[in-house]
Amino acid sequence: MESKEKNKSRRLSILKLVNSAICDMEQFPKKMLKYATPATLTVLAIATVLFVANKTSSNFSSVFEFTTTTLISNSIFVLAEFIIASLVIDIIIKKRSQ
Repeated sequence: MESKEKNKSRRLSILKLVNSAICDMEQFPKKMLKYATPATLTVLAIATVLFVANKTSSNFSSVFEFTTTTLISNSIFVLAEFIIASLVIDIIIKKRSQ
């Protein structure tokens, strides 16, 4: 019981730390995250729907499957790149302002 409570409190403290770090970000990196996240998640959702539609249809196309799989993985990579870039830009902006 105790370990579950400690684990839960540790997770909560990590989430609070991440939340405070995001709230303390400069405006430009916040805007990068604000606009890039929905765009990449939309592309990911569309690609996933197309992938499932291709798998369940009678007109299965291996080329279309490859295209949708590539689109899914690339949208995940682009989201990760935007998150990393916004964090790096925030660090650079804060160091220059000091």
